[in-house]
Amino acid sequence: MTTNPESAFSAFSAFSAFSAFSAFSSQSAFSAFGAPGGGENPMLADAFMTNRDGIVGARLDQIGNVQPGVRNDPRTLKRLSPAVRAAIYQAELGPSVDVSFEQEGDTPTATLWRRSEVKGSNRRVDYDSLVAMTGPTIEQLTCQLDLVAGYAQIRPDRAAEVLTQVAAPAPFFSTIGFIDPGRTPYTLEFLFTALGFGSALIQRMKFALSVKRPIEFSPQIQPMIPTPTHGSLPSGHATEAFLMARLIWKLMLHSNAPQYSDKAYWGEMLMRLASRIATNRTVAGVHFPIDSAAGAVLGCTMAEHVYNQCCGGDWWSSDFNGPNFDENDDFDWHKIYDAKDDRMKKKAASRHGVWASAKKHDPSGEAFSPVLAWLWEKALDEWQDHEPCNETA
Repeated sequence: MTTNPESAFSAFSAFSAFSAFSAFSSQSAFSAFGAPGGGENPMLADAFMTNRDGIVGARLDQIGNVQPGVRNDPRTLKRLSPAVRAAIYQAELGPSVDVSFEQEGDTPTATLWRRSEVKGSNRRVDYDSLVAMTGPTIEQLTCQLDLVAGYAQIRPDRAAEVLTQVAAPAPFFSTIGFIDPGRTPYTLEFLFTALGFGSALIQRMKFALSVKRPIEFSPQIQPMIPTPTHGSLPSGHATEAFLMARLIWKLMLHSNAPQYSDKAYWGEMLMRLASRIATNRTVAGVHFPIDSAAGAVLGCTMAEHVYNQCCGGDWWSSDFNGPNFDENDDFDWHKIYDAKDDRMKKKAASRHGVWASAKKHDPSGEAFSPVLAWLWEKALDEWQDHEPCNETA
């Protein structure tokens, strides 16, 4: 996943099974430009120069009335390239959060803060905890290693999934929802905007907590894929999978399309897929189950935050307290999220205490982003059913 706002949509390459957005080149009359920037083909540049010499006069004719551009208006977004829109989306989402770190003894805590600007004669910024995440102990991870070793037995069955999910696992969600560059281009923009935003935050949380990988505990784990250099918790794949699953689920729910009215059916299936993607990283030998639990908490909370930045209204915060997670437990998303009601559960506890909690907050008064609202509406429209036309005699 890329963290560069200017190239946030390079994440579309992860959707290579659909040649995401490259389909436009075959449909565009300007595909002859070749280079993404347009006009950088030397032969074409030379042709443009000789063409101008042949049709343009010696002096400029009278210029007509030119109106100023419509400034800072979401209506102009549709005229921009996806890469330019990506930069604008990230400029809207990026300042909405901040990250801090503290440590008490051997227990590190990283906090993702929700940043809200209170506008008025004197502008100020307020910070509220969005996700507080405390890392597990070495003793917990040592116990969790038995689960990692057990999952290694099913690597031959999961190998194809594991290998194709090394990049962002976006294509797998097209097996549940109708996601295709030709049919849902703005849904793809929306999802990869969220992933581009999340990528930097995931890495910052990992860096702060610095949780060791399974390969550092035993030479018998022998992962089936190279172990990433960054920390183990929270799992980036789990975070991304649950972020995407919940945002797709929100699009389905808000579309009011009748086929998605059985909430226990569609939402459950999306979460099962996210959970399988997360668990496959444990199968591969590069993550502990507790990493997936932390990633699911972070991903679900970030999905709510992205939606809030698009539409306003209530917002949710969550906490993940790693030391209270039962070291013998596997990952189970049902403990933290209710798909039927699209709500995070208030608490998840083990014999050690509460390891995950979530809380709803009233709207804080700041306006949502008109730019992100435009993107949400464009994506939502792709999920809504059209009413039949009334035929007249």
